Amino acid sequence: MSCKTPLKLTRCFSPQNDERMRFRRKFFACEFLAAAALMSSAMITWADEPEKTKDAELTAKRYEVMEKRMATVKVKSDTEGFPELFSAKPIFRYTDPARQYVAAAVWKLGEEGRPRAIITTELHRQYYGKPRIVYEYLSLSSTKFTATGGDMQWAPEGTTLEFKPVPGTQAPDETPQRRLLQLRAIAKRFGGEELVGTEKCELRLLPQPIDRYTPSSADRADGAIFIAAYGTNPEAVLFVESDGKTWSYAAGRLAGAATISLTIDGTTAWEGAPVQYGWNQPYTGSNAPAEIPGVAQDGSEIKE
Repeated sequence: MSCKTPLKLTRCFSPQNDERMRFRRKFFACEFLAAAALMSSAMITWADEPEKTKDAELTAKRYEVMEKRMATVKVKSDTEGFPELFSAKPIFRYTDPARQYVAAAVWKLGEEGRPRAIITTELHRQYYGKPRIVYEYLSLSSTKFTATGGDMQWAPEGTTLEFKPVPGTQAPDETPQRRLLQLRAIAKRFGGEELVGTEKCELRLLPQPIDRYTPSSADRADGAIFIAAYGTNPEAVLFVESDGKTWSYAAGRLAGAATISLTIDGTTAWEGAPVQYGWNQPYTGSNAPAEIPGVAQDGSEIKE
């Protein structure tokens, strides 16, 4: 027995086994640290969860305010089949904290083909000193119509939308998936800028379209709406369309900037017409008082 004891000790403390022990200690130490980090992360997540839930609920309530306002808008036209309601859900959502927007969205008129109009709704924390909802309207149809709701009245007498050929493009591809790549590639060629007061602001084309539609029954007809944004705030909309054989584009303003323009490949492609506000204008705006969840009447944040 005495001769085996040293053997056991040798096995336990040989360089090879000692290395194995160090590896095991290191492995279990790493496992312990990983578990601790996971628990710590979970604790942080649990701690943040109520705040995230609260923010999500507040955001949802703010969009409900806009949804309810848009649900009251009724559209009338003498043209048969003209859409009577704007989309129940927005096609794009955004915020602009620098400009005091707490929530904003873009809504379209018409579920089939190119939309007939676009309305943006913006919940301003402090507009003329109080919380308000601000609307911007853009007609995309030459057909006359009226849009009336609880706090809006708009009857545009036409549109300024004018399509022009996109230079240097290949024919529309056969598949919708590849046409989407073509649409995005065309939009990527555009840039823009606007003048707000004395400040010149650069606009960027967001890479993903906010709406995809079929403008006609022609084979390979396709279309999409992109936005030229300041941050994520839409200042202009860009339409890119295929008639099945060639590509064309048009643009419209969604901002009251003194001047606004888009370029393609560095060359001016579109300039927004001067703003003339009025209930019968193709582009105009209005605003109304609004109770914004989480915002006091003086525009400050309500802290619970």
